[in-house]
Amino acid sequence: MTSTHTFAIGDVHGRADLLRNLLDGILDRAGRTGYAFRIVFLGDIIDRGPDSREAMNLVSSTLKQIPGSRLVLGNHDSFVLRILDEQDPSRKQALLLHWISKMGGGATLASYGFDFSNADLDRILDVVDIDHVAILRGAEKYVELDDHILVHAGVVPGVPLARQDPYKLMWIREPFLSFPESFGKTVVHGHTPTSSLMVERFHDRIAIDTGAYDRSILSALHIPPRGSEKVLQALAPRQGAVSVIDGGFLDLGGGQITGHMHGGFAKNA
Repeated sequence: MTSTHTFAIGDVHGRADLLRNLLDGILDRAGRTGYAFRIVFLGDIIDRGPDSREAMNLVSSTLKQIPGSRLVLGNHDSFVLRILDEQDPSRKQALLLHWISKMGGGATLASYGFDFSNADLDRILDVVDIDHVAILRGAEKYVELDDHILVHAGVVPGVPLARQDPYKLMWIREPFLSFPESFGKTVVHGHTPTSSLMVERFHDRIAIDTGAYDRSILSALHIPPRGSEKVLQALAPRQGAVSVIDGGFLDLGGGQITGHMHGGFAKNA
């Protein structure tokens, strides 16, 4: 069993402000206790939010500075690679327009300084930092721990992990979300935002996408080497600085909240 603590961070979607503060909060807690830790980003670093480029910079520096840290590829992240690798010009243009108009790709391009008044669809992704593209190309399909599987969207029930379809790992909702049996390990995932603004615990899965883009809540699941999981959240009120709090779980297996309420959010004691 590893002695390293793992922090799994949910969908960032261009909210570099939340990510920066959440990473600082993790560093502070690890520094005070002295344990070794790593960060696993569960994908969708880009799109929709205002600063995808800086969010990718934060991911890049984390991967370089904190040993064992990983990025799991999300469906939004993968779309950039899909566009770059498309050889058919008409198909490439269709993918670009879909990304920009339907997936929040326009906000990503703006963060990289793309000039929409002089748009050249053939070279539209040239503005994306080369090292950011390399990071996406080197991202993981999933990360497996002793008792957890860390993935962007989920897994196909009944299929061994090594045989999972990479596309499904990034895009699946059903039948994963309503599967009532065991996956063998607890699946920790993003992709499908929780409805409660909290990290939600179900039977054999934990959903940690709490809506960074539109709800201004970015969550991390702290997985110690031994013992129960904990939640850390970065919150941004409409006015005021980002705050980092110890969050809690909404247990939808037992219908209970783990932790006590704090300012409208669950907070561990």
